[in-house]
Amino acid sequence: MGVLVAAASVYLARDVFTPWQLLLLACGCVWGSSSPDWMEISGWAWWGTRYSLIPHRTITHWMMAWIAATIWTMWHAVADGTFIWCIAAGFTLSGLTHVLMDARTPMGVPVFHPYKRRKQPKRYRR
Repeated sequence: MGVLVAAASVYLARDVFTPWQLLLLACGCVWGSSSPDWMEISGWAWWGTRYSLIPHRTITHWMMAWIAATIWTMWHAVADGTFIWCIAAGFTLSGLTHVLMDARTPMGVPVFHPYKRRKQPKRYRR
């Protein structure tokens, strides 16, 4: 999915950024595509149980934080165009896309509060 977000963002931003900035934006998109999951800092205990320092789909999947970070980094990338802002813009854009896709699952993601998950509507059988 990161490659698709990278391709779409490069296509849409081709008139705003220079070629090297587009390359950095694309690299940030690929790098950030799974960032909400690996930012939880998970690992395996010596007895074989998986653990995580941050519980799954809490603060790392908080939709409002990703929206704010994406707007902030995109604004700086367009205004400054430096190395770090172009990568950060792609990283946050791809991370936001990850969270939006996770929001469609039955587990949901937190929208307004980082520790309250969004409730999915019940689907009824006919």
